[in-house]
Parts: sequence; C-alpha cells; structure tokens
Amino acid sequence: MPITLGCPSCGKRFRARDESAGKRVKCPYCQTAVPVPVPEEGGAAPTVPVEPPPPPPAPSRPAFESDLLPPSQPRPAPSRPPVAPVRAKLPESPAAAADWGALPNQPAATGPVPTAASRPFPSAPPPELEPDPDAPPPAPKRGDRGSKPRPKPAAPEPKKKAAEKNPEQVLAKKWASVRRGLFWVRFSLLFVALLGFVEFGKAVYTRSVGELPKGEGWVQIEGYINSGGPNSIPLSKSDEINLATYGLLGALAGFLMVIGRLFSGGAPRNSGAGGMFALSGLLTLVAFVSVPVWIVCEKVPFPEEVKYARLALLVSAPLAEFWFLTALTASGLALKRPKVARQVGWLGFLFALIPVLVIVGWEQYVIHGRPKKPDADWLLYEQAAILMGWLIVVVGYWRAVGGVRRGALEFIRSVEDKDDEKS
Repeated sequence: MPITLGCPSCGKRFRARDESAGKRVKCPYCQTAVPVPVPEEGGAAPTVPVEPPPPPPAPSRPAFESDLLPPSQPRPAPSRPPVAPVRAKLPESPAAAADWGALPNQPAATGPVPTAASRPFPSAPPPELEPDPDAPPPAPKRGDRGSKPRPKPAAPEPKKKAAEKNPEQVLAKKWASVRRGLFWVRFSLLFVALLGFVEFGKAVYTRSVGELPKGEGWVQIEGYINSGGPNSIPLSKSDEINLATYGLLGALAGFLMVIGRLFSGGAPRNSGAGGMFALSGLLTLVAFVSVPVWIVCEKVPFPEEVKYARLALLVSAPLAEFWFLTALTASGLALKRPKVARQVGWLGFLFALIPVLVIVGWEQYVIHGRPKKPDADWLLYEQAAILMGWLIVVVGYWRAVGGVRRGALEFIRSVEDKDDEKS
C-alpha cells in the first residue's frame, strides 16, 4: 500500500511505495530529500526538524574599544554562536519514479497539486428581507448626513418669441404715444382756463367787499424777501396775491404743457408731426423758464437780465404755438381727419385776432367807449368780457387737440379690429 507523506520544504503531499519505508526519496516538486516513515509509525510523515538559521554575527566593535577598558578589569571572552546538535543522517538512496507512484515513462509533474474545487457563488443575489412595519426607521449614519444631492434649479421656461408686428401695429403704437401726450396738453388747458378767472375774481371782490389789501407783504424772509437789505426782494400784498394765483396756476399749466408736447414727439415719421411736436415742447420749456426769471430780475433789479428774459419769452412762445398748431394739422391729415385742419385754422384765426384786439381795439375802446372814471360795476363787466374771450380761445384749443386724439383712437381701434378678425 503506498505511503502518503508531505514535503517539509514545499509543503506538498505525495505518495511513495512500501519498499521505500525508512529510506529517503526526492520530492517530485522541489527535489528535496524527504525520509519515508515506516508503516508502524502510523503512516503519517514525521515532522523533520529544520535546523535554525545561524544567528547574525555580532557587530564589530571599534578597535579602540579595548583600549578604553582599565587594565585591572579582565576582558570578556568573545561570544560564539551556539552550535546546533548534529543528527545522524539517514542513508540517502534515490527513489525511482515507480517508488512514489509515477509511471516509468511519465515525466514528473511540475504543476501544483489540484486542490478542491472552489465553491461557486450564486448567480442571483439573495432575496431582500421585507422590513418590519413596526420597527423604527434606522438612524442615519454619520457619513450619510448631508450627502443627498441638492435639487437642481428648475430650467427656465423658454421665452416665447414676440410676434412680429405689421406696419399698422407699429403705427398704432406711435399714435398711442401721441394720444397720451395730447392728454396732458388738454389737462394743462384746465389751469390755463383758470388763469382767466383771476382778474375776474379780483373785480368781484372789489365790487362786493372793497379794495384789495395793500401795503407791505405778509411774508418776510431775512435776507431774501421784505428784509430791507440790498439783495432783498420787496413784495407787497398785491404781489403776493398775484404770486399765489398766477404763479401756482402758471407753473402747473406750463409743466404739463411741456410734458405733453414732448411725449407727442413720438408721432409716426410718415405724418411729419414728430419733430414739430418735439420742437414745440423745447420752445415751450424756454418760455416757461423765462417768465419767473423776468419777474425775479425785475424785482431785484437786474435790468439787463430782464431784457434777455423778455426777449426769450417773446420769441419762444409764438414759435412754440406755431409749431404745435402745424403739428396738429399734419397729424389730422395723416389720420384722414380734415376736420382737425378746420379746427386748427379757427384757432389760428383767434391767435391772430388777439394782437389786433389788444393793440387797436383796446385803444379805440378807451377813446370812444370807456368812461373816464369807471366804477366797480363797469370794471366787473370789462373783466367778464375779457374772461369770455379767454375761454373762447381755450375752448378752440381744446377742440383742436381733441380732434387729433379722437382720430388717433379710431385708428388704433381699427387696427385692433383687424387683428381680432385675423385671429
């Protein structure tokens, strides 16, 4: 029966024949001589004691170490490594291939001894266990805190492309700008109309109560108004009344007039009114600023500045009205409303009639019709006539501006109706 034994060098096991018991055979893997135990030893290969490796040599001491010892002290003997006991060697006899079970003509195997097959892993993962519904949720691990990815911001919705506007829609937008500007012009006419009631109100007060207050003004500001200094502006009570009435109403009317005419400068190019509206607004601004400059410089007094302010007012105001009325006429023709041209023509006639009435008519009235000492009733009638003429001019102005606004509104609505029919 073959004897199974293990190689103490490579650790692999092999078999030898019974005839090789008590002999040494070479390991077929590493060619190390291995003693074969006799069958009485239990068939197990004894453990062959391996000679321990010799200890490393002691570190060499320096040559001058012996000189450091005193002469009276004996020098220690040099240490020697322990000698391993010599064991009796068994007679080595090479074992034939047939001794350890190999065929005579078969080459010795050099590969490793086949081991047991590895346990195959299951192809499918084990089924997951369903969690207990009554069990509390597991606490989050320290590494899992804050590990959730932040939600990405929502993608912005794609902007819808604005539909291209046709030429009529572009014109409607520009006429809407003109209409907004003319609204402020008409709103300023309300304050212009109130300016005509100032003198009429004074006449009513004089007739019913008595003369207006006179003397030094009620307001006094040290160094500026009624303080008696060289740079102080003297104001009487009548001046302060005029400033409170004409100043407030004129400031509101002038500001709204400038804003409205500048906004109307967005008229369509094909109408030819845009530039005229804008130029009228700029000239109105010059006239609006020149009025307070004229009044203040006259009170200080600054005679040269008064002359310049008066000249600016006399030049800019007529030009501003001329360009504005021309722009109204051009807008009415572009909107196919000839009625606007007639209204503007009537307004222009009134503007031309005012200088004739003021210069020629008033002179003839004083010479032939007015009494030398008019009483309060006569003065009231005169102011009533002047107020009526003022309101006629304002109403003509209102109608001319309103005609262009109505024409612009009709054009805008017609464009909207066409768009509704197409949609």
